[in-house]
Amino acid sequence: MRQFVWHEADSPLHRLNPLTKLALALPMAAVVTLFNEPLTPLLLGVVAALTTRTLGRVPWPNILRPLALALLLGFGLFWSSVVFYAGPGADGPSLVPGPVSIAPASLLFGLTVVCRLLAIFATSMLFVLTTNPIDLVAALIQQARLPVRVGYAVFAAYRFVPLVHEELENIQAAHHVRGGAGGRGPLARLRRMFGFAIPLLAISVRRAERVALAMDARGFGGHRHRTYYRQTHWTSADLWFLLGAALTCTVTILAVRQLAA
Repeated sequence: MRQFVWHEADSPLHRLNPLTKLALALPMAAVVTLFNEPLTPLLLGVVAALTTRTLGRVPWPNILRPLALALLLGFGLFWSSVVFYAGPGADGPSLVPGPVSIAPASLLFGLTVVCRLLAIFATSMLFVLTTNPIDLVAALIQQARLPVRVGYAVFAAYRFVPLVHEELENIQAAHHVRGGAGGRGPLARLRRMFGFAIPLLAISVRRAERVALAMDARGFGGHRHRTYYRQTHWTSADLWFLLGAALTCTVTILAVRQLAA
């Protein structure tokens, strides 16, 4: 879970309005699904990763760890897409001997699915690793007109993610100290998961109750007109970033089409 926590730094990407980066990540996830070949989504993913490294000043390990997880998930999608592909060209000559038929079209479809997933992860990492959750909630409330109650609920849920991971590590350490972490195999692992789940749920409910009481004590939601300590604004840098991203995507797509022609 720590792989999806933002990286604190002072960079051009960090100074952008969070909604600008969100406006890039969400449409990109839809655009990469429109391509029926793997090269364009792969190049778009590489461009997103390079942008996160250069303009966001995020270290390569912070970028590559989530992409490794995407690659692991993509392996399951790859073999299932290849084996069960039934689209055009599925009845072509098999590339491998044996009872399982893998046509070139099936292999191309499997690679396309994996590259789409990598592109979506890379673009999402550009947003997640360079966006302070506090600024995101402030921008959603101030620019996107999200209701305050919903915005703070989203923020509280996001802040709970690393806390839950920390509490899970404490519970696991306590089980080790008491000698309750013995046994190997899936059944022993399942028993340990149930042993961790109950105290983790109790701690999460207790923490959520404390947060709710603290917010009520401070009069949260009691006034219609609010003032904000942290302000977010649209600047000319946001416009230039979106124009540059649109131009880069267009050039990448046209270059791939030119190579394929």
